Amino acid sequence: MTIDLRPWKRLVAVWLPAVMVCIAAVALYVWQTSESGGRRALVRSQIDGLEAEFARLDGLLEATSTDRERVAELERQFSLLFADVFGDLNDRLTDILRAVGSAARNAGLLPNSFAYSSNEDRGTRFIRFGVKFSVEGEYGQIRQMLAELQASPEFLVVQNLSLSGDENPVSRDLSMTVSIATYLAEADAQQLRRLTGGIADPAGGDDG
Repeated sequence: MTIDLRPWKRLVAVWLPAVMVCIAAVALYVWQTSESGGRRALVRSQIDGLEAEFARLDGLLEATSTDRERVAELERQFSLLFADVFGDLNDRLTDILRAVGSAARNAGLLPNSFAYSSNEDRGTRFIRFGVKFSVEGEYGQIRQMLAELQASPEFLVVQNLSLSGDENPVSRDLSMTVSIATYLAEADAQQLRRLTGGIADPAGGDDG
């Protein structure tokens, strides 16, 4: 049996374009639905890009939250420092004197001859409040007292020491005048005047 192809040949101009269109449509469909190209691959690439951007934003959000927590912690510490450490003289004076008495007592010493001074610190704009007192005891006792004073939560700074005694200070008693200072955020003017005679000329922020 033979197939007569003459009608197909006569109508080639009709059916050939239709066949080519169908083949192109099938090829386009295959390309669009493939993993490596086409619209599906484009959508996959866009999804990957969005996921990467979400991950980046999550990282920024976490970093921002961490920075916000750090700022809050610094603010809390500053508030604590301002209120509890560099607070008002009226609130701190008793604690300062208690710290001096405790350090001396723990070292077996008795402080006496207290005197006070005050001036404004240029660097911090706080009030530098000074306490001067004298003690008498052995070298080891005085050294222990000074160490406890500097470790006090009252932020006491030993500013000056003036001592006199025998040539063998290890075994003989020494008479020492100790000057310590701390910083105040606030102080009642009348109380300062009563204790120190008032605030002296401003002191440089880098004074020891």
